[in-house]
Amino acid sequence: MARQKSDVKRDLFLKVAKEVFQELSFGGASMDEIAAKAGSSKATLYRYFESKDALYSELISKIAAERENQVMTFLYKSIGVSVTNDLPKEVIDATFILDPDQDVEITLRKFGKYVLKFFHTPNRFAATRMVIAASANPEIGKMFYEQGPVKALKLVEQYYASAIEAGHFRRANPSIMALHFRGLLESEVLELGLLNIKPDLNDEEIEGIVDRAVDVFLRAYKAQ
Repeated sequence: MARQKSDVKRDLFLKVAKEVFQELSFGGASMDEIAAKAGSSKATLYRYFESKDALYSELISKIAAERENQVMTFLYKSIGVSVTNDLPKEVIDATFILDPDQDVEITLRKFGKYVLKFFHTPNRFAATRMVIAASANPEIGKMFYEQGPVKALKLVEQYYASAIEAGHFRRANPSIMALHFRGLLESEVLELGLLNIKPDLNDEEIEGIVDRAVDVFLRAYKAQ
């Protein structure tokens, strides 16, 4: 009986946490708020979940187990992101920058700055850490990868394929090109963001990172 009551209490905390995360975002939500809305004390909440991160991670796993198709919607809502065609609006907006008829250096600089400004943020890194934790279950990791990064990269690949045909880049695999440019943008700052050492960047830092990334990328891929 005690175990059954414990399970009911745990489920209540998870239900309330889902509502709070979607309403306030992960960054805006607090354990105090979740405990209060659940009609419980913060001390009781901490007996079930040692941290907000642990609560969020278990919630992701629970949603994935019950309704797989709702996980990405929850994830995006919980970091304050609006969704268009099952992808964050910022992803769709970023792809509009990628016009194969425009100068590739100018285009890549605009795209790189946009990516770092909107995706190198404390909320995004917090969500990524939670996804990594939940991906101890490989099925969850696979689902996130296929519904998030893979979909976004396919949109970017279309730009590289078109730009190759237009003669801007040498013949290469558009998928690998998309991964390489993303890697160049992330290489200086990804670990710092994930480890919460430097989860955001100022304009000057973004400018420098993008300049170096574009320079290396064009040396490798620009048509001669």
